[in-house]
Amino acid sequence: MDTKLAQKVVDEEIGSDYTIYKVEDSEKYTFAYYKHKYYEDDDERGHLVGVGPVAFNKETKEYKLLSSGDILCGDYFDFQENIQQDIQESEFPDFDEIKKGILRRKYVNSDDIFFLGIHWDKQFGDKSDVYLTSNKEIDFKQFLIASSSNKDFLSFMEEYWKDLNLDSQKKDDNHIILRRIF
Repeated sequence: MDTKLAQKVVDEEIGSDYTIYKVEDSEKYTFAYYKHKYYEDDDERGHLVGVGPVAFNKETKEYKLLSSGDILCGDYFDFQENIQQDIQESEFPDFDEIKKGILRRKYVNSDDIFFLGIHWDKQFGDKSDVYLTSNKEIDFKQFLIASSSNKDFLSFMEEYWKDLNLDSQKKDDNHIILRRIF
């Protein structure tokens, strides 16, 4: 695979804010992975939905930016197995790791809320029952609205946000508005 040609595909298809950083080989394909130039890998602001890596077909010598449909329905089976294995082997960050990630990025990912809920469930044996909701009057880039029927979990979220030096505001008994950017 010529990474310069793979980068050209990235530039033309998704823009010049992304750069090739890793190449992985399979029997039939070589995959070129890209990342955002300004955001770290764990910052959702640099993530794209519905697109995968650039695939180089070793037989036809063609380059293609994979879509999610290609990955699910194409003949990239060894690639799919790697994704499933990575998902199964991944561990969720704990409370301190979540905080460190937020402080480093100066931004709260949506997944951070779910990871907090997962660890709440594990640590206290008490379902957080958390999900995110939206309101057209609130800027999603600046704020998240967490919803939970567990009042103890929502109180925990308020304290966690105070510890991060970020604003939070109870909207009602089941919703809390959380600032997501410093």
